[in-house]
Amino acid sequence: MKKFFIICAAIFMMNSTCAAENLKFIDAMEDTGYYYDADTVQTENSAIFYVNMAVIKASLNRMYVYDVKINHAEKTYEILWSKILSYDTRAEIESNKSSRPPQHYSNKSEFGQMVRLILYGE
Repeated sequence: MKKFFIICAAIFMMNSTCAAENLKFIDAMEDTGYYYDADTVQTENSAIFYVNMAVIKASLNRMYVYDVKINHAEKTYEILWSKILSYDTRAEIESNKSSRPPQHYSNKSEFGQMVRLILYGE
């Protein structure tokens, strides 16, 4: 079942009409896929960068988009704003422009995996 949802999400991604996305796969668990938008990566310095991260829940037809500030040296992330979209149409359902306090991430978390992909291509 997990593979079915991942395949469905991949098909949706390939057929997406939203040209501003360059989503790169991070990980998946059941019907939830984790991606980052490679076109949004902006480096402040060698330790700090900004990126949009997307969490896609196929069974709910929802895409959760987060603008994130990553501090690789301190292993923290800070969500600067977030949006909930209808996945198939990309229509905005809800947005939150409030930033959240920095949180720590582990190397094995989705954030840790994303950082390795962005910095080292692993």
